Order: sequence, then C-alpha cells, then structure tokens
Amino acid sequence: MTITKLLKNNLVLPKLSCSSRDELISKLLEHIYKTDRKLPLSANELRDKILMREKIGGTLLPSGLSIPHARIEDYEDFILAVGTPAEPLFHDGIQIRLMAMMISSQSGGAYYLTTLAAFTKLSRDAVYFSRLGDAASPEDFLKILEERDIELV
Repeated sequence: MTITKLLKNNLVLPKLSCSSRDELISKLLEHIYKTDRKLPLSANELRDKILMREKIGGTLLPSGLSIPHARIEDYEDFILAVGTPAEPLFHDGIQIRLMAMMISSQSGGAYYLTTLAAFTKLSRDAVYFSRLGDAASPEDFLKILEERDIELV
C-alpha cells in the first residue's frame, strides 16, 4: 500500500478558509463525517479527543506539518484526511502548511506509524512540501504526492 492509495480523493481538502488550527481540525472532521465512514464517536466527541491529544503534546512540526490524530476504541479502520489553509495560518509561531489528520484503532493499526513517518519525510523537503501546500485541487495534490509516493510497510 502506498500513501496515495491510502489517501482518498474525497478526503483531500486544499485551500480551506479557516482562522485557527482548531478550526482546520473541525473542518476536516466535518468533512470526514460527511463521507460514508462509520465512526463509533460523534464528531464533537472525536474533536474533543483530538484536541485533548494536542494538549498532551503538540503534533505540529517545524516544517509546518500538523498531524492531529486520535486512536479510538471499537474501531478497526484507518482514516487519513488532508487539508491545507487558504491563507497563512500560524499556531505557536509556526505556519501550518499542511494538516494530515489520522483516525485509527486503539492500537494504531497497520498504517498509523508508517503514514506518520511518510508525511514527516515528505515535509523535510521544503520546496516539495510547499508544492503540496500550494495545490489548488485534490487532483493536483495527489498528482504532486505521487511524484514521491511512499510505500507504507
């Protein structure tokens, strides 16, 4: 499985209008719940769980990659949703260029750590990562991502 095969076109949301990290998280969650995904928590419960995790230790890297996530009980699937802010968005003095939200089983499932590692690796190339953040459509984002598609082992 590669990262582009794991990431569904309908869960790539470029150029979201938002004024904070929390609003970007909420917009990604709202969109996840509009898809056919069946989650054992309400959107508000999952948002609270993600924000609690953010308080424990931030998931924003100096590169501008934000990786909010939640591991939930009674859930055996893995969801990856990606969003980019339409305008420069800062949190704790770091510009959020791309948010990759992950929702997984309590154990993290097969893709949690490898997806985290893949996005971290991609974010280290500033020029390439900027291109991902500047993608105007889901198709553009996935096309750029395919240039360096990473096998999730």
